[in-house]
Amino acid sequence: MIKDDMTPYTYRIRFFDDDVERIKYSDDRRYYERLVGLHGHLSDLRVEAVTLTTEQKQRLGAIKDEGLSGHDASVYVRFGTTESEDTGYFDADKLLTYRKNQVEPKIKAQRKAAEALGVVSSGIRYAGDPSNRQALSEALMAAEDGGMPTFDTWKDSDGEYRADVPVSDVRAALRQIGQRRGALMELEGQYVMQSAAGEADTEDLDWSTPFDDGGVTMKYSKVVKPTKSKES
Repeated sequence: MIKDDMTPYTYRIRFFDDDVERIKYSDDRRYYERLVGLHGHLSDLRVEAVTLTTEQKQRLGAIKDEGLSGHDASVYVRFGTTESEDTGYFDADKLLTYRKNQVEPKIKAQRKAAEALGVVSSGIRYAGDPSNRQALSEALMAAEDGGMPTFDTWKDSDGEYRADVPVSDVRAALRQIGQRRGALMELEGQYVMQSAAGEADTEDLDWSTPFDDGGVTMKYSKVVKPTKSKES
């Protein structure tokens, strides 16, 4: 956010690196436009002007002549603390907030990946991503409106067609997906706190919940954990 000469960058740049949101500050928006255009794993570029709040302007004014690095100045302007402990502007509680901000995007992406795996109910897999949750809700609404006890043909989340799937089974699966999603979001909050405090490793988080079964959880190590190459 703040350069070494204690002036703000021109742009706040947001994009996704696979499923992890990245936020950068720069004076050169075209660099990131080219970068995202060249790499298929980068997407959803958003560029906006950096505008400091009144409080942020006051913080910047207070440290302008203190000889801080651009990094420490950026952290202080945003969070009210420097990351370095020897600056006179260090606040341990506020630093924890900064660290939660740093680890949250990666952990959120892992939670979404775990969530998307869904559940296996009565031998059928139901994905848990938002689009499939919406599709399940719409199918159940249509079945209720039509008084249907079963779906004559059902395409599951592995692309297989099933005959005579009870509506009650689909309803139970959607309920299980919701329960599992709630448990995953609770884990996300715990892992953000623990990772920020240095008590957990974002490369080794366990996303198991009481609402899993073996067919889903065995896939976690392959699907959920990002590789270190995604670190910025």
